[in-house]
Amino acid sequence: MFRYIVIEGPIGVGKTSLTKLLAKEFHARDVVEKPEENPFLRQFYQDRKKYAFQTQLFFLLQRFQQQREIAQLDLFSQVTLCDYLFAKDRIFASLIWMTTN
Repeated sequence: MFRYIVIEGPIGVGKTSLTKLLAKEFHARDVVEKPEENPFLRQFYQDRKKYAFQTQLFFLLQRFQQQREIAQLDLFSQVTLCDYLFAKDRIFASLIWMTTN
């Protein structure tokens, strides 16, 4: 059985809802993004070019901290479901660069 499962997709499609639903169903740990904690997100939607870096850096650091915390737990005793792929930062960064240049 898999021990780490990622639900990935575009913003607003229900990744977090699905992650929490599956975690409950399978008695798994859920690790989800917390966009409400990002102080740059509102500004990003107003001026993507100006706030893209700060917004993404905050998300990257938040994800890094979450991954660090679960790495210290026994990953082999519990399934973990996550609503993001850590590597997506590179994808997001390239999309922001394309839309701002």
